[in-house]
Amino acid sequence: MGNQYKFNFSIKIGLFLIDVLAVFLLFLVFITLQYKYYYPIHLSRLPYFLEIMTAHYKAILLLLFSWVIIADYVKLYSIKRLNYLREIIKKIIYQSFFFLIIIFTVSGLKSEDLLSNKLVLILTLSIFIYLILTRFFIFSFLRKTHERGRDLKNILIVGENVNSLKLKKILESRKHFGLRIIENKEKLDISKLIELINNENIKEVYISQSGFVEYEFENQILNYCEDNHINVNYIPYSLNNDLISLDVNYIDTLPIFKIKKYPLEEANNQITKSFFDTFFSLLVCIVVLSWLFPVIALLIKLDSNGPVIFKQKRRGLNGKEFDCFKFRTMRNDGTNSIKATVVNDNRITKIGNILRKTSLDELPQFFNVLNGDMSIVGPRPHMISQDIHYSEIIRKYNLRNYVKPGITGLAQVKGYRGAIDCDKDMEDRIRTDIFYVRNWSTLLDIQIIYQTVVLIFKGDENAI
Repeated sequence: MGNQYKFNFSIKIGLFLIDVLAVFLLFLVFITLQYKYYYPIHLSRLPYFLEIMTAHYKAILLLLFSWVIIADYVKLYSIKRLNYLREIIKKIIYQSFFFLIIIFTVSGLKSEDLLSNKLVLILTLSIFIYLILTRFFIFSFLRKTHERGRDLKNILIVGENVNSLKLKKILESRKHFGLRIIENKEKLDISKLIELINNENIKEVYISQSGFVEYEFENQILNYCEDNHINVNYIPYSLNNDLISLDVNYIDTLPIFKIKKYPLEEANNQITKSFFDTFFSLLVCIVVLSWLFPVIALLIKLDSNGPVIFKQKRRGLNGKEFDCFKFRTMRNDGTNSIKATVVNDNRITKIGNILRKTSLDELPQFFNVLNGDMSIVGPRPHMISQDIHYSEIIRKYNLRNYVKPGITGLAQVKGYRGAIDCDKDMEDRIRTDIFYVRNWSTLLDIQIIYQTVVLIFKGDENAI
């Protein structure tokens, strides 16, 4: 498999061995603490290493075996180039949670508790912190390695469509993914393609859908790659196509494609997101809005005439209309509810300009969240006139209404915020919103909130 396989395999084996050793040592430390502080009988001295091993070797072996089984289940040691930090954190949370259950269970099977409940929780927290630190180090190390042009995976793109061009731009600007595109300037037949794959050590082939790749040629590529263990990927011709969100089910041995449910169609995910929204909004209202709201309200009143809060009809979950709250940032000339904001808009007041640049004008929307009309994170609600216009010209536009609109969203932290100067601006925003709808997770919400806070303090050049 070459140097690349050996490099990744070495990291996986090294991580596994270090993890097992760390869990073993931490367990010994906490067993010692149990003897010192929680043992029912006072001991004249703490037991030696061999004494601890003799007394608890079965429990230790069971815990280490459980660690390996859980790690395999959550794919803790699966290192992928396109792993995102939130995916790694998700694996760590699962690993720590399941291991916590095993420790409680093993401890309870002893005639006397192996560890007190308090020590079990502290041990699990210590393991969680250890995993976070080591994975963050590996994550950063691999990205830096790829940015320096080392351990790169060579890929070949066959055919061309609008999204294959976007993919090239993404990989050229984000070297940390570690994927190097081998350029091909001439038309390939299967013999030339095989020669190119072998000469350039191609590890993955990307076929552009509707990219002028003939059916017979495509089959030849698939057969060769399958015979030589080369991964094949398809670049969709449309990011809004249902074919990019399919599950494969089987009836007997016959494969059947089924369109995936969106995460927030699941009741348990709705409950989780609703709880998070309510808790976070109450926290902001108590800690921030309780004192900042009257300050901003006074500044708005001193700056211009009119109400403090501006209410505008927007569409939310399932297209239901609601009153969206914002601090008023404009002078009322009768067009505020129908005319979108533009760069250097003369309707914006002095205080309004500051509120918009810092996104503080959105703070009253936490009341929308508590009222159940909005979420902390989700697609930003557009003016109804924009919804009507773009739903007719952008396919899948209304998919964003499958979730509640958000105070902040993935499109905003990706830079697709501000004035809509052309249809492409809206298409970029909707593409990102659709990704969010299809790939929602609590960790993704937390990541977006973090990036939003960073943008507030750094300043967002797209804010108008």
